[in-house]
Amino acid sequence: MSDLITSDHPLDELQQERLAALLNTLIPPGDGRCGGGEVDLIAWLSDRSEALIPVLKIMIDDLGDDFTLSPVDDRVTLVKSLSEARPEEFESLLFHIYACYYQDDRVLTGIGLAAGPPFPRGNVIASGDLSLLDPVVAVTRGYRKV
Repeated sequence: MSDLITSDHPLDELQQERLAALLNTLIPPGDGRCGGGEVDLIAWLSDRSEALIPVLKIMIDDLGDDFTLSPVDDRVTLVKSLSEARPEEFESLLFHIYACYYQDDRVLTGIGLAAGPPFPRGNVIASGDLSLLDPVVAVTRGYRKV
């Protein structure tokens, strides 16, 4: 759960509702899995890409006041038009949404994977002798400096 205090949340209540509807439109709940609106994207962005939050606010405001009450087909149409109007920003947002979603423990267990990061479960990176890299470092550049 997020450490954000409600009064410090970067989105107002209406924007939070729109964001949840947007996320549930992109990743709908079903088959026992949570939807995109159930993960805490804002906390995830605050830790990784805080600069995207103002862009996200603009994008969800562009969806309009009736977005959360619209039928799914209408929301899909609005999201598609948003993706066409702001393709680079939408692509960046989509990357972060999926990254956030597929790191959530509920999602991982819902798709049959173990919760938590993969490295503590056997993918150990052994400490080694870094001097073994000396021959690689000593090789002259194979490219010209520009």
